[in-house]
Amino acid sequence: MPWYLMIRQNNSKPEETTVERHLRWLRNQHERGVVLISGPDPDLTRSIYVVRAPSSAAAEEVARADPLDHDGQAPLDIIEWHVHQLLGIGPFEIGEFPAAPANSGDSER
Repeated sequence: MPWYLMIRQNNSKPEETTVERHLRWLRNQHERGVVLISGPDPDLTRSIYVVRAPSSAAAEEVARADPLDHDGQAPLDIIEWHVHQLLGIGPFEIGEFPAAPANSGDSER
């Protein structure tokens, strides 16, 4: 199952009640095993979390349920992340990685 890196830009300071609802929502996502890692950046301008979901649409659905999303003040980037190494475990030799799909080149960037 893919992982998704979610980066939510906090353009304005949310109301305390919104933050409380966000933290309750986040705890529930952690308890369900959907959100694996979460926390803000040092200056509290971005909320960052990692989601396990079967598809990018499912990951977006999780993120759109976050109370921080409902005030319209926090744009979201969702990045599909193919985690290969974690805590020193995983492939560290080039030949051990799966081949990239043929259409994943940088030509469109």
